[in-house]
Amino acid sequence: MRYVGVDLAWGQRGVTGLAVLDSSGALLDVTVLQSDSDILTWLRRWTAGPCFVAFDAPIVVRNPSGHRPCERLISQYFGRFGASCHAANTANPSFTDGSRAFHFIQELELDLDPASDRHAAEVYPHPALVTLFELPRILQYKAKPGRDFAHLHGEMLRLTQYVESLADASPPLLLDHSPAWQLLRDQLATATRKADLKRVEDALDSIVCAYIATYATTHPSRVRYFGSPDAGQILVPVTPDQATRYDLEAVAPATSC
Repeated sequence: MRYVGVDLAWGQRGVTGLAVLDSSGALLDVTVLQSDSDILTWLRRWTAGPCFVAFDAPIVVRNPSGHRPCERLISQYFGRFGASCHAANTANPSFTDGSRAFHFIQELELDLDPASDRHAAEVYPHPALVTLFELPRILQYKAKPGRDFAHLHGEMLRLTQYVESLADASPPLLLDHSPAWQLLRDQLATATRKADLKRVEDALDSIVCAYIATYATTHPSRVRYFGSPDAGQILVPVTPDQATRYDLEAVAPATSC
């Protein structure tokens, strides 16, 4: 089984982070690519057999405006941590003809059914990191107004330390013997500009995505699919309290009729 993480740009102008773990949690590769053809070539290499591909990008987008229901749910449960979602809708040219992620899923002949041995899911690193590391707020490693290089660099170093600490977690994430991880670490250590951090950011996010896939497989009771298959779902690790709350609220409409 291969666990693949895809930090997918919504459009083809952006760069995409890609990572793959084996069944033991060892990092086999991590890279950053841009074009559909290059991304598909890389993905085909790692998804020929049983696989779980986790996309940090909208997959199912059918709403003509506003946020998808799954995005509103993420904001409801994780907004206080700063982990709200950007709105994806068909008014955005990126989703007028279906999402980029869904086109990749079709090309690779993946299934959105979690029971399939070759399936895909939409994930979101920010709330996952909040849950996995019991953070009071999200890590601020994304370039936004008001965040200078020193701040972003420091937050990215924190993220790498958290990711490396997963070597002792269940399931483990094993990075020590990965030349690609060492190269990523070196790129972060020698970065001097925000532009230098962007490729590292995308690669780190893809590793987190791949870990969410293996975590969900190992601990299915500790994750929830926020939303619905028809309108879009986001797979997120949750605390026991969040799981109980979500399960109760999910059945509330049916029991109140």
